[in-house]
Amino acid sequence: MEDKTHFIDAIKTAHESGGRDGVRDVLATFLESWGGPPDWIGPLAGGDFSVIYRDDALTIMNIIWPKGIITEPHNHNSWAVIGIYQGREDNLLWARDGEGIKPIGSLTLAAGDTYAMSADDIHTAFNPSQSLTGAIHIYEGDFLSTPKREWDPITHEERPRIMAETFAHFRDEG
Repeated sequence: MEDKTHFIDAIKTAHESGGRDGVRDVLATFLESWGGPPDWIGPLAGGDFSVIYRDDALTIMNIIWPKGIITEPHNHNSWAVIGIYQGREDNLLWARDGEGIKPIGSLTLAAGDTYAMSADDIHTAFNPSQSLTGAIHIYEGDFLSTPKREWDPITHEERPRIMAETFAHFRDEG
């Protein structure tokens, strides 16, 4: 299962027939067969967001997390499936609390792990390792056109999430 076209087709079929949970199951199968980054991704060289596939129904991205990077608390406003093929991602999970947010749990993902998020989930993600983390992120809808929200990590004040700033932060840190 190393072919990029085969991967995209399998994810699209899973989305059409099984929604988020179907996508998660198929991604887990691919992660197991890859045992690391698939050949078509190439070597991990630095922080990056790259689009593998995008249409109005589905977005598939390869995200390379620089060592030590942390995001603001944010949502995706769509369901998401995350699959780690290299490294580790720690998540702090949040819930809305009045006009702010409050922490409600944590989650660690390592190579081979998948996680399905609902459209309402809010999380902070962190690469705690001293090396790059590679992950496939799959979103329902056109992720790059969907408005998102983030929260100030100190005051928990809500604001629009500007994805161009997020992309630049990953590239600058990587």
